[in-house]
Amino acid sequence: MSGARHARSGLRSAPGSWGAQWRKLAAGCLLFLAIFPVLIQAQQTEIQYLSGHGKDDAIPWNFFCTSGAQSGYWTNLPVPSNWELHGFGTLNYHRDLTNAYDERGLYEHEFSIPDGWRGKRIFLVFDGVMTDTSAKLNGQSVGPVHQGGYYEFKYEITPLVKFHAKNKLEVTVAKHSANSSVNGAERTGDYWMYGGIFRPVYLEAVPQQFIDRVAINADAGGNFSMNVFLNGTAEGDTVEAQIQTLEGKNVGPPFAMKVSSEQASLQSKVLFPKLWNAETPNLYEVVVRLKQDDKTVHQIIQRFGFRTFEVRDGDGLYLNGQRVILKGCDRHSFWPDSGRCLSDAVQRLDIETLKEMNMNAVRMSHYPPDAEFLDLCDEFGIYVLDELGGWHHYYDNNVGPKLVKEMVARDVNHPSILFWDNGNEGGFNTNLDKIFDQLDPQNRRVLHPWAPFSGMNTIHYLPYDFLKLACAGVPIVFHKDHYIAYTNSPNKFIYMPTEFMHGLFDGGAGAGFVETWDLMSQSKFLGGGFFWAFLDEGVKQPVTGMIDVCSNQAPDGIVGPYRQREASFYAIKQVWSPIVILETNLAEGFDGTLTVENHYSFTDASQCQFHWELRRYIFSPDSTSVKAKISAQGMAESPEIPPGGSGQLHLNLPENPPFARNRAENDFLAVRITDPNGRELWTYVWPLRQRGILPDNARVIARADFDGTSPMTNVLEGAHITARIENGELVSVEKDGKSFSLKNGPRIAATNSILKSVSWQLRDDGWLQCDYTYSAEGTNDFFGVAFDYPENFVKSKRWLGDGPYRVWKNRLEGVTPGLWQNDYNDTITGWHDWVYPEFKGIFANIRWMQLQTTEGAITVVPSPEIPYVQVLTPKSPPKEIALNTYVQVPACGLGFLNGIPPIGSSTHTSESVSPSGEKPVAHGDYHGTVSFYFNQ
Repeated sequence: MSGARHARSGLRSAPGSWGAQWRKLAAGCLLFLAIFPVLIQAQQTEIQYLSGHGKDDAIPWNFFCTSGAQSGYWTNLPVPSNWELHGFGTLNYHRDLTNAYDERGLYEHEFSIPDGWRGKRIFLVFDGVMTDTSAKLNGQSVGPVHQGGYYEFKYEITPLVKFHAKNKLEVTVAKHSANSSVNGAERTGDYWMYGGIFRPVYLEAVPQQFIDRVAINADAGGNFSMNVFLNGTAEGDTVEAQIQTLEGKNVGPPFAMKVSSEQASLQSKVLFPKLWNAETPNLYEVVVRLKQDDKTVHQIIQRFGFRTFEVRDGDGLYLNGQRVILKGCDRHSFWPDSGRCLSDAVQRLDIETLKEMNMNAVRMSHYPPDAEFLDLCDEFGIYVLDELGGWHHYYDNNVGPKLVKEMVARDVNHPSILFWDNGNEGGFNTNLDKIFDQLDPQNRRVLHPWAPFSGMNTIHYLPYDFLKLACAGVPIVFHKDHYIAYTNSPNKFIYMPTEFMHGLFDGGAGAGFVETWDLMSQSKFLGGGFFWAFLDEGVKQPVTGMIDVCSNQAPDGIVGPYRQREASFYAIKQVWSPIVILETNLAEGFDGTLTVENHYSFTDASQCQFHWELRRYIFSPDSTSVKAKISAQGMAESPEIPPGGSGQLHLNLPENPPFARNRAENDFLAVRITDPNGRELWTYVWPLRQRGILPDNARVIARADFDGTSPMTNVLEGAHITARIENGELVSVEKDGKSFSLKNGPRIAATNSILKSVSWQLRDDGWLQCDYTYSAEGTNDFFGVAFDYPENFVKSKRWLGDGPYRVWKNRLEGVTPGLWQNDYNDTITGWHDWVYPEFKGIFANIRWMQLQTTEGAITVVPSPEIPYVQVLTPKSPPKEIALNTYVQVPACGLGFLNGIPPIGSSTHTSESVSPSGEKPVAHGDYHGTVSFYFNQ
């Protein structure tokens, strides 16, 4: 677990990410220790929880809210929690309103102290409380008010506790701080404002002389140094340390020194240590013992990793001598039902979600996270930017140094932390910069997110033209709503935006990202980039039960509030795959050889797996199966390609039957790439033959032709079909006497367009075929043809084509060819429902699609000249809050489009983000054929 916390609790510093389990074990061990005192356990810090460990096992305390909802009477509140999520007080976004300034929570809780703790020093520890905290034990103050909501703090309560009697703890929490700088740094941020004891509360019992904490520097050369901070020791005591594997095997001999003050420094060296990085997160632990006359009086265990991180000015970021690129996002500690109060399961879910997106980094915006989350970053391999609170405002010189010390003391030993962030977007008190160095023996660099500082250009949300300058090492600042580029700067800055690709609803994030990253990754000065933001911060309102994203303030996520995967999730996953196959299509004569690039920093491609499949989808929309027939499959020999290199992957496709015949009989070739741990990096899928065309042996039994000018009315009958055509448009259709409401098409779905001709043919096999030609010119939001169909009649859809997500012109990544299906939903991305994939929208490369409706099935086969099919009319949030993510699409039931719109982000129009964000331009004639079949 984390630095200060590990140092104070041997039982809480277990190997792996077992923090929560070991904390529970520690609490459970108290009874065991009272009955069976064991010397080695008595030497370790003992823990007694007064609260639960998180949102799922919170313990009720007596509670009184002074204002707002459910105020003015004593009741119960689970601890830890944010009281607003249990219906108390007021819940605000971005800033506390006036009626919340006096909102306080009064807590009471009674507990007993184990008799075995007599003679020990006892501390009361709060992991995090919003915002000003004062406490009494048995009627007496435990110490001064603590200010700052995201930091661990503690009080010694040894003289105040009672044995063999109940102890009464009273805690008063003021949601609004008496320190105006704390309110500015924490309570005017771009997030929901909460109050309460939202992280655990517990007691620690230690000997009279004990080890308070340690601060470690362990480099890639095996050099180990450690500052040990002691309490109550005497001259002549000894501090001894032993480095071990996580399995407890000693690594090297023990090392020690005599104590002359309450701080000791120890050094050692390990030969050929296994190094820590995000790809191979090797960890060790060090057992630290305080001894008096060879007797161990206290012992702690601290986990750490050997690694050397460097910022090479004017060059890049290097870990263990190898250049690394940070690929990450900005994360709030958040859960819809519980606010900032999380659980071990939520922390793990977030780590798994980040890794699944092929991310290797995370920024802790805008405050330090739960210690358990950092434990998981250490264990699973995630690079971390740990951040002091602050957003456009910062802590003053009184409270700021205290909070920096609490943050660094707790987190300093995490190998995952590469940088400290001193606030965000102007929320940095530069007087605090030096304090980080004083507390951190690794001397990690301090960043000022969004400003060029310390050799790093972390500027946010650059338009594409300014992005080119930043990629050339030019420092850029944002001032009074515009960017200033210092093109004459003598120094090159490493470019690493701590916020970019600002998500909002379905815009930003993956939209325009492939071109943005292509440009960034070619830079000699790239350090990485962090998406804003990880999740839609939508709270579950306790009264209504509805998810509230506060208009357009909170729905910035790549995933939803419960980590639902949005389309941009998969676009990012594809672009950031560390193993990339360059082929975008397979030409005739393809012999099974593919070109591979290795974008890892430490992992050879030979450590990954490559599984290929030949997939066949029989043209049978009426089938209930959504699985492909796998006609052949195998594992390719993984090529030896070093990090940063490229090479050839040989699939060794089957020779009998020859692949040429396989190509003719199969629809797709798929190659699934997995990392050394078996996690999917990406699955590439290539079409092997022309999109599905109907059999040509059917006979045309009726037809109607429209030349675009002369009025005409026709009724086509036969094969149980009756279709009425007026001026080229379908007016009505019946099958076996049952009406279908598809009509009013093909009509032009764009300005500057003319329908030139339409030909309808009714075939004896029941297919109704429409051939059309239209001309279009100039820039449009979209262009193509459309039909009407009532949305309320549609129940589900199945299709063979790219999926399962919809696309925009500037977000074609993240989808793969296959057979997909989903039921109707009315999701508005990031705004309403969060059921993904969204049902309505524009889909690419459709071979066939079938709508199940209340009238029966409608099957559609578009010709290859039609790249996009629109299903119904996707809704958007109101235009005034959708900002640049508002997209104009055809109003239709089905659309067959040649040009589709791009989508912007919260901060930029689509065209300023990337070249693909330009609206589509039409020129000339466009042809298409659409065939319809009604009923099964």
